[in-house]
Amino acid sequence: MNVLFVNANLYGHINPTLGLVKRLTGRGNEVNYFCSAKFSDSVIQAGAGWIGYSSHLDLFLKDYRPTDRHPFFMLMEYMLQYDEVMLPEILENVAENQYDVIICDSIFGGACFLKQILKIPVLCSHSSFAMSKAPVPEEMLVKGYHSQLDHCYQILERLCEKYSIEKPGLDQVFTSKGDMNIIYTTREFNGDNSMKEPEYLFAGPSIDRHQEASDIDFREIGDRTLIYISLGSLNTDNIDFYNLCISAFCDTGYFVCMSTGNKCDVSELIEMPSNFMVKSYFPQLEVLKRADVFITHAGFNSVNEALYFGVPMLALPQVNDQHMVAKRLVSMHLGMAESMKELSSEILKSKTEALLLNRQIKENCIQVSQKMREAGDLERVVKEVERFGMTWKERG
Repeated sequence: MNVLFVNANLYGHINPTLGLVKRLTGRGNEVNYFCSAKFSDSVIQAGAGWIGYSSHLDLFLKDYRPTDRHPFFMLMEYMLQYDEVMLPEILENVAENQYDVIICDSIFGGACFLKQILKIPVLCSHSSFAMSKAPVPEEMLVKGYHSQLDHCYQILERLCEKYSIEKPGLDQVFTSKGDMNIIYTTREFNGDNSMKEPEYLFAGPSIDRHQEASDIDFREIGDRTLIYISLGSLNTDNIDFYNLCISAFCDTGYFVCMSTGNKCDVSELIEMPSNFMVKSYFPQLEVLKRADVFITHAGFNSVNEALYFGVPMLALPQVNDQHMVAKRLVSMHLGMAESMKELSSEILKSKTEALLLNRQIKENCIQVSQKMREAGDLERVVKEVERFGMTWKERG
């Protein structure tokens, strides 16, 4: 089977897919993977061929500016403008190759349009919650409600006119329902009971990926309680937050692994205590295997990885779906949440210690961990994808 994987330039969208790619190629399928250059090594190590962005798409990602700052419409506007630039490149590649299946990222893959344009199955890879409807009231999607919404409709109409396809609703664009859908969590954590197999395959978190080599000596931790702190890879330029963490845990018996990302000037950190290990990058899966609590931005991928290892979390959501993920954690009693705006070193320390002492949350995390491990059968998912592709091909 010849597969095209369409994705973007974000760790949280690409990392969950690498185990799937590894399994696909391991079973003799050919996979070509469209994404940004910084992930070329990762997809090649998973066995795929890498297809890079054109300079035109790179320029769009560099220069894009939203027309307004409404949280939902800003994401919709970005998705549609990304699709508008990306689709010609994908269609040119498809015309030169005989793909049996296309797997699109649900946010950065143009699935809603490719399903109408092409005559091959278009599957969706959901790196966040799979949804049956948009997370806003219907009246918010009526033209005239907001200027940024109206701009979204203008882009949508341009796209549909260009490719001579029926105009989908904006909710259809956002929910990105593929001919088949792969979700990297459990049905329970996703939380929408209307989604049934085989149309929706819940693969569990994908932890089968190559991680960069690390010089970390975990023996330094000893038997101390390990706190892992990470704001992901996107919004990491937050020196005040990192200094707040140092103030919160400097005079404690805890050991802290704190990831600062590559956008932060660590020379601006206050004096580093001996119980802290601070790096721009940690091999997250290796740290989570050992962590007692995870202070996180509540990115969907990071949260599911932590749940796989049964780690309670303090969620500090900032943008996009992080607020939904944090609410889900709290509603399932798998962690706590706090506003970054309200955070102080005292609140951070007290919330973290409350988590460490909360046996019920820890037990809940262990139970979810077991379900995550039971769900994580990528071999089954790959066989379903192969079966679906062959059935479609036989139908002609």
